[in-house]
Parts: sequence; structure tokens; C-alpha cells
Amino acid sequence: MPTDSPAVRFAALGLDHIHALGQVATLLGSGAEFAAWYGSGDDLSPIFEKSFPRARRADDPRAILEDPSIALVTCAAIPDRRAELATEAMRHGKDVLVDKPGAVTLEELEELRAVQRETGRIWTVFFSERLESRATVKAVELVRSGAIGRPLQTVGLGPHQLGLAPRPEWFW
Repeated sequence: MPTDSPAVRFAALGLDHIHALGQVATLLGSGAEFAAWYGSGDDLSPIFEKSFPRARRADDPRAILEDPSIALVTCAAIPDRRAELATEAMRHGKDVLVDKPGAVTLEELEELRAVQRETGRIWTVFFSERLESRATVKAVELVRSGAIGRPLQTVGLGPHQLGLAPRPEWFW
């Protein structure tokens, strides 16, 4: 769908979980422009380098946070770092799309809510099962068109298996 408005420029911070790739792919698929990413090197940095050669690798997260052309930051950091990165990004004028869980304590959630109110920025959790599943997208389309009726309950039973690759220590 053509538009006269420029694409939303976004960057990725915290590349610790594989959902970072899905977040970027979903944003690219919706027409956003992937401008930059920052990774520690002990994360998905090698995959990002190969997969997204047009996006620049930032040497420091501040390069992303202080870039006024970047409107949105996506984050799949280790869960206990997500809220901190999100509040920092909102305080730098960025909207935030964070992997689940977006916060791990009630205190973090309250701080996120306070910073969101203070800054007026968007903070949202990326529910991959909702946004990346073709079946779920189709179900929402059918509900909105009236073909299904009013849902009473939904249950997400994604293919969450441990797989052959071991989970990193922070996951547990």
C-alpha cells in the first residue's frame, strides 16, 4: 500500500533472545526501515550482521538512543534488562516494542507505566504468537469481519519446546 509518509526508522537493542529476529522481520514486513542495532557480541550479533547488512551496527547503545531519526526501539534483551532499556528509550523520545515478558517485577511495571505517562511514548510487548502466526492473524481477520462472532476466550499454545539447542543460563 503506497504512502506519502516516510517509513518509521527503528533500531534493535538487546539481542539476547531469538525473538529479536522476529521483531525485526515483523517491523520490516510492515514497511519500517531498520536503521541500526546494538549487540554485546555475546548474543545474536553475528546473526544480525549476516541477516541485516544494510542496518548499521552501533558501537554503543547511546548512539541509537541519541539518534533523533530513530523513532522506535525493539528489544529482546535478557528479561531483567528489558524494563530498564525500555524506560531509557522512552526517555530519549523513542517508542518501544519489547519481547515478553516486558517486565519481571511489579516495580518495573509501575516504572514503565509512569515513564510511559510522563513521556507519552508507546510501550508495547511483542506477542509473537499473536503477530507472527498466520493462523492467529487470519482468526482476527475473521472475527473483525463478523464471520466468527464474538470470541469468549483465546488460548495460546505455541510450539514452545526446548529443542536440541540448550537454553542460555539466563533463560532459567
